[in-house]
Amino acid sequence: MNMQKTLVLIKPDGVARGHVGDIISRFERAGLKLVAIKMILPKHEDVDRHYALTDEWMQGVYNKAKSKYAEEGREFPFPNWQSYGQDIKNGLVRFLKSGPIVAMVLEGEQAIPLVRKLVGATEPASALPGTIRGDFSLDTYSLANEQHRSIRNLIHASGTPEEAKTEIGIWFTEEDLQSYEHVLDNALYNPKAFFAGE
Repeated sequence: MNMQKTLVLIKPDGVARGHVGDIISRFERAGLKLVAIKMILPKHEDVDRHYALTDEWMQGVYNKAKSKYAEEGREFPFPNWQSYGQDIKNGLVRFLKSGPIVAMVLEGEQAIPLVRKLVGATEPASALPGTIRGDFSLDTYSLANEQHRSIRNLIHASGTPEEAKTEIGIWFTEEDLQSYEHVLDNALYNPKAFFAGE
């Protein structure tokens, strides 16, 4: 088994629009265990640490956004990935500090890729129906760029085990993380469950 913990933040738009329960229920219905949760008004230093953007990440979002503009036959307003990446970080920090968020830690087999699959594509308009972003939002990169704001995509989810460990450490202490028997543990993880024998 590859049991993982991952961080999820329900962003200010998800909280303000009343989707906290909807979002948590999606994860619980998939069989993920909630091991920590709290509502907070983020401090600047925590948000700044959370969005420690890498060159690789900034290049990726730059290329995605630029290709969207090209598809629409429009000129991209940023000259390079560095300027776009810094602008994105500034917007993300402002956005995450703009209201209360709900931070949670989820645990389960392959929790990190499973949560990312349930959340859907970063741009809600491109996210598949059935995903959280695909069902509850319709924002686009182009509208966010035109309005000079962060994309309103409801939720953040850690992308890698290293990222999850770092991000959990920003928002939670070890004492915050609960260990308990979940009603689904037997059904999901016990190899002898549903075994009728030879």
